Amino acid sequence: MGKLRRYLNKRITRQFVAMMMLSLSLILIGAVLVVVSTVTALRNYSAETTLLREKQELVSAIADHSKEVILRARGYYVYLSDYEYKQLFVEKAALDQNLIEIKKMSLSASEKEVMQNIESFFTDYFDELLPKAIEYAKTENYAALRILVSAGEDNPVNKLITYSHDLESQVRHISEQKNDQLIQKLSYLAIIFIVYILFILIVSTLLTRRVAKSIGIPLLSLTSQARNFANGDYSELELKDREDELGELARTFRMMMIQIQNKEEELVAQNEELMAQQDELHAQQEELQLAVGVMEQNENYLEKRNNLVQSLSNTLDQTELLESIITNIVSITQSDKGLIVMLDKNHDFASVGVSEQAAHQFINSLNDGVMLRAAQSKKAYSIVRDCSIGEQGYHESPMQATDLIMPILNASQEMVACMMITKVNRVISKQEEDEIAGMMIQVSLAFDKLELYEISEKQRLMTSDMLDTIQEGIQLLDLDGTTLQINRKMSDILPFFLDDTHAAKMPFEHFNAHIRSVVAQPEALIPFMEGLVQYGHYQGMRNITYEITEPDRRFIQIYCEPLYRNGVKFGLLLVHRDITKEYEVDRMKSEFVSTVSHELRTPLASVLGFAELLLHRELKPERQRKYMMTIHQEARRLTTLINDFLDLQRMESGKQTYEMKLISLTSLITEAIEVQQLSASNHQITWQDDAANAIVLADRDKLHQVIINLLSNAIKYSPNGGNIDIVSGMNNGQYFIRIEDHGLGIPPEAMKNLFNKFYRVDNTDRREIGGTGLGLAIVKEIVTKHEGKIDVQSEFGQGSIFTVSLPIAEQSTQAESETTSSTVWNEASIQVMLVENDHNLATLLSDELLASGFQVHLFKEGTLAINAIEKLNPDIVVVDLMLEAGVTGWDIVSKIKKTDLLLNIPIIISSAFEEKEKASQWGITEFLVKPYLPGKLSAAISRMLR
Repeated sequence: MGKLRRYLNKRITRQFVAMMMLSLSLILIGAVLVVVSTVTALRNYSAETTLLREKQELVSAIADHSKEVILRARGYYVYLSDYEYKQLFVEKAALDQNLIEIKKMSLSASEKEVMQNIESFFTDYFDELLPKAIEYAKTENYAALRILVSAGEDNPVNKLITYSHDLESQVRHISEQKNDQLIQKLSYLAIIFIVYILFILIVSTLLTRRVAKSIGIPLLSLTSQARNFANGDYSELELKDREDELGELARTFRMMMIQIQNKEEELVAQNEELMAQQDELHAQQEELQLAVGVMEQNENYLEKRNNLVQSLSNTLDQTELLESIITNIVSITQSDKGLIVMLDKNHDFASVGVSEQAAHQFINSLNDGVMLRAAQSKKAYSIVRDCSIGEQGYHESPMQATDLIMPILNASQEMVACMMITKVNRVISKQEEDEIAGMMIQVSLAFDKLELYEISEKQRLMTSDMLDTIQEGIQLLDLDGTTLQINRKMSDILPFFLDDTHAAKMPFEHFNAHIRSVVAQPEALIPFMEGLVQYGHYQGMRNITYEITEPDRRFIQIYCEPLYRNGVKFGLLLVHRDITKEYEVDRMKSEFVSTVSHELRTPLASVLGFAELLLHRELKPERQRKYMMTIHQEARRLTTLINDFLDLQRMESGKQTYEMKLISLTSLITEAIEVQQLSASNHQITWQDDAANAIVLADRDKLHQVIINLLSNAIKYSPNGGNIDIVSGMNNGQYFIRIEDHGLGIPPEAMKNLFNKFYRVDNTDRREIGGTGLGLAIVKEIVTKHEGKIDVQSEFGQGSIFTVSLPIAEQSTQAESETTSSTVWNEASIQVMLVENDHNLATLLSDELLASGFQVHLFKEGTLAINAIEKLNPDIVVVDLMLEAGVTGWDIVSKIKKTDLLLNIPIIISSAFEEKEKASQWGITEFLVKPYLPGKLSAAISRMLR
């Protein structure tokens, strides 16, 4: 025990730790005892209450199942239900299980007796009573059944129910007692723990007071002695015999006081020596301040020089460069003013402290002023002069200024600029001149660099302008696929180049990401691009076509060329060519071929089929006539189709001719209605004419073709029949014809392409209608040539309205008469020379003319016709332009026109080539374009003879 006390007395911290450990240990022991007692009490209480509760639950379950057995049995007696019977044995099984469970518990003698009675009762019940009761119930012997299952007070089930209620009350009472006992025990434990804690606090307070007294009083004494020592009063310390920290502190403090007293004189001597060193350092500090001032001046000078160098290196604008040069030079040289002037034709300048008027005065005297010497010697020189009044300012005494004139030379030692700086009332030393001359070399290099930049920029802009004028997209890639440069057309083709802020340096991955959003099939284009970047080709291909979907649908052909510099490949040049028009032309050509194949073969099949029937079968006259009408209709359909193709070809080649005459459209519209009504049995065509006397200058046949095409479309695209309404009238000096149907109508998206050649609306309802897509294109061309216009209004599914407007002619002469005066002549006396190369057509035309009463001289070779024409001297000549090899119809026409005897013979040209312009040059007005009806030739001959 003594060793422990000595161990604790050596350290104050050990004493505090021991005291705290003792207090905490006592508290912990008390707390553990209280917790153990509490947990033990709670566990005992929980075990007892749980046992009682389980016993109560089992008794209640046994009672409930017993009642259910009795009730299910009675239900079965009444209803004889199989469900009640099954549930009876389910409840019995649960009852048996509960009886087994309760037997495992500790029961009193009375409880065991009750359980045995219940078990015995139900054994007898199921073995003897239940079978008899079921038999009585099935035989409906309810009197015997009531006697058999009568319930009395001695029934074990009733006893069980009573026992269950008694046990529940008993368990509740016992639980209340246990609860009161638990609360009382916990209260005792709490009071004991509180008393124990108060005891611990008292003991801790006494220990703390003792430790504080053993530490605080010695510390107070030590503090007082240290204060006295500081005031110069030395006394012996009292704590030097203690073993703890305070004793050690007292002994250390005593040694410190001894050492301080010993070294006080030494410190005084050192202090005097330090004072002397301080004076010396002060003098050195003044010298350093002077050196720092010089360094700051040099730093300031170097900073200005650096600013000049940076401005010369970074500035590529001439005006900005001149401003930077003169500003920095004036600042570096500490001049009062300065001026720099370019010696080009514009004489751009910049100045500091010089007015614009003075600058122009200097520029005007460049060739005969102070700059002349510098230009000749190409060296700087200075001038000392008297100050001007403005430079002298408010000074009254005379002052002088020094001007330094410096030429600026380029790499060819040609003077490109000059600079002049001025110092007022100060001189410019030779050293300053040399420094400025060195700076002028840097300025000269800056001007050379600026000149090179301007030249390269002009070349770049020229190259860029050239690329932008190319109507193909140009894309320059490096070897990694990064886009380095594009032209304007490229951004038109792929608009994402405009949207991307880094388009000029677009990585290949970003380009592919954009391609996926605008190209129809990027999975084909992207591997091709990757192949070009890696190998210069993709599977041997250097070009491909892709489709752009946004913002407009276009087709682009791309091809590439590698770029080499000094034999080393450094990039790829991709050319994107917009081939949308060519693609559409190819598509239209394919559609055209398909359409023409269908439109030609269909009527030809009918013609051949019905002709074969007429040739090889004996048919009744009615059926023969029907077949002949069908062949005639199909032939006219073929004729119309071929005429449409020829008309379009002539229009596109500019060879279409128009015979413009003053005509009235009344009879023209009437004739068109009669023709179309014959083939439109399901349609009713009505016409409201509000301008019967209107006259237009037009080609009658072409306008007839316009009306026929529009009426045919109205009938064709009204497959279910209905009314076709025609209205003609005048409005604002225009004659209009409005044709309205109530058929399929036109989708809105098809309106813009409606008058394009070969265009057909892609719709299921229209595929079976047929057509070449040329009718409206021809109508548009004819109406435009007549200085008119055509408009269309349509509602999809409701019908369409086409309106043709033509300018009304000034009626200076009477319009062409629709009737002609009759002249009587003898057809048998009229001799017609017919020159036709085709055997079948020649036979057909000859028979037609003979049937009309004319005398016909048929020639199938042009040479024979030329040799016989003078001898024959016919009244009229009908000639085909395409004859045998070496001879044309124009040879016959030339023979007639150059022979006096034949000069006045009327000529009719019958040809598949529409060369009306050439015919009019020979004075020929009748031109029949094949194919035509044979009757047209007879009518033309009669018209010419009249």
